[in-house]
Amino acid sequence: MGTSTSNQGQSGRTPLVPTWLDDGDNMNEENNNNTIPVQADPERFREPRGNFTRYVNSGGNNGNNLRKSVSQYVKHSLGGAKSATTRLGASRKSTVQLISFLSQIANNGIEATSRVFGLGDLMGKNASDVFLDIMDFVCPDGGTTDEGIARNSYIETIEAMPELNATPIEQMTEQQFLVFTETYMANVIKERLLNDIGSKAISLPNDITIVQAIQEQLGEFIRGAVSDAMMQLNVEIRNIDSVQTRGIVDSVYQKSYEILESISEA
Repeated sequence: MGTSTSNQGQSGRTPLVPTWLDDGDNMNEENNNNTIPVQADPERFREPRGNFTRYVNSGGNNGNNLRKSVSQYVKHSLGGAKSATTRLGASRKSTVQLISFLSQIANNGIEATSRVFGLGDLMGKNASDVFLDIMDFVCPDGGTTDEGIARNSYIETIEAMPELNATPIEQMTEQQFLVFTETYMANVIKERLLNDIGSKAISLPNDITIVQAIQEQLGEFIRGAVSDAMMQLNVEIRNIDSVQTRGIVDSVYQKSYEILESISEA
């Protein structure tokens, strides 16, 4: 799936918020007191994996299994929307960096923004090249799985918007900034889900067109939740200042997970 690496999925013995996930904030204070995290239920991924595999084996036709899988994953495997958000770790930091960059452009233009962040001369470049140029700023490569998810999601987002190849960065609209942000956040949630449940399951069908359809359906499903969360929280890139950014990012991720958690009840 994009630049993802197939894997069997997380071991159920991995704590809900692993000790290596240090995001430097106080959203989940019980995990910042240097105590050993409580061992999670080793079977907590079993049911969502089963439903996700049945969804894949149906060729993507059984949406009920997909809804059940994602809902069970958020509610039972991750311990709810707040815990799921905390577990994103590096991807939350990357989203803050991305929104900070886009908000600066929306308010002050690309030339001033590149000076503020020390990113060199970005004026006149197409948007795709600029996003690639700033990848290490948005998603530093530390080599961990967590940071890999952030970078993979970022690359997938650039690839999903080919129109940016012909759009100078200074001509990007606020709506395009919002779409880029939504797509990135949805990719983060999707990549985290596949890493936990096991992306190897998605390669089960022999027909590559079915695999592609499943990939697109899963992405659109999660993107819908993120878009709804953005709308409910009335997020506008231009109106986000540096003090608000982290809180807004966490709110959008948490609201998205709440929507996904409740989706099987709809």
